[in-house]
Amino acid sequence: MSEVARYTFHVSSDKRSSGTSTDMTLSLKNTLCLKAVKSSFYIDVHSANIPFSFYQLSSEINTLQCVFVSNLGGTKTATISLAVGNYSTVTVLAELSTKLIAMAQITSGGYTGFTPVLNFTYSSTTAKSTYIMTGPAGASIQMNFASNTVLGTFFGLETNVTISSVLSVTSTKTCVANPVNYLLIRSGNLIQSNNREYVIESDVFSDILYRVPVGTSQNTWLQHLADTDPVQIANDKITNINLYLTTNLTYSPIDLQGVPWAISFSIIEITDTDYVSATSLLASNLPPPPEQPAQTNMTPEEVAALEKEYQDNLDKIEEYKKRLESKQLKVNVPARNVSNEAKDK
Repeated sequence: MSEVARYTFHVSSDKRSSGTSTDMTLSLKNTLCLKAVKSSFYIDVHSANIPFSFYQLSSEINTLQCVFVSNLGGTKTATISLAVGNYSTVTVLAELSTKLIAMAQITSGGYTGFTPVLNFTYSSTTAKSTYIMTGPAGASIQMNFASNTVLGTFFGLETNVTISSVLSVTSTKTCVANPVNYLLIRSGNLIQSNNREYVIESDVFSDILYRVPVGTSQNTWLQHLADTDPVQIANDKITNINLYLTTNLTYSPIDLQGVPWAISFSIIEITDTDYVSATSLLASNLPPPPEQPAQTNMTPEEVAALEKEYQDNLDKIEEYKKRLESKQLKVNVPARNVSNEAKDK
């Protein structure tokens, strides 16, 4: 492969053509077109500078459906929303408890509000949390973490659980208050035809261009300087470039709270390498297929006539054979001596 052309971009998100800071579009004054007959575009990201101004618990994952059963009568299904922000494994328990109590107290329809007595604790030894409801008797709260397993990561739960005065729950997994451990720079219009990803979903076509690890504390900068392996894209011309920035948890662009971020990358045109398919080599080593007998469209009568002619010819050959054998016998009989016979008489 050889490089035909290279176009390098240094971008600050606040100078975007359109879109938002973390879902931006760059409009190009000059369209990039493939110059060579057999070539493709590749994108090579060189560096990214991203502020750690986003929240671990973001607005895309902060809701939880719950079912409240009142000791005063009635049942209601409602959704609580935890305040977006950055938490520890202890402070996120306090936020969950506050929102559950507030929602349980609201009367709705045939449901009469009540005040649950909750005791949520975290063990630094096991890295798991315990959820206890001591009253009132007859009341219960079901938390449907199965419908939001990402939020459940904060609490070590991934299934629906119910707490009451007679039911307590302990995390089945360790609690993680900072599940965002890397960011992904993606493109919505630079099409990848060969690459796959197993991040948000399993085995889907990828639009990931670059991976930025989160290796620093909040309110600092993520600075990642490392060239990737160039990513091949299927576009034969490029008039604009979309870039969007997500966490490892969702496809939704993150919220940097108004702080811009920066990226440097190159779009490279590289000639394609000619190659011989492995399957074609295998096929060339196979013996040729046997010749197939000629197909005919003869009628049964024509076939019968040919068979009769064939048998007649066999009969004639047999007759000729017998005649030849008979003549051979005659030739081999010894001749009689006439003079001797006369003398004998």
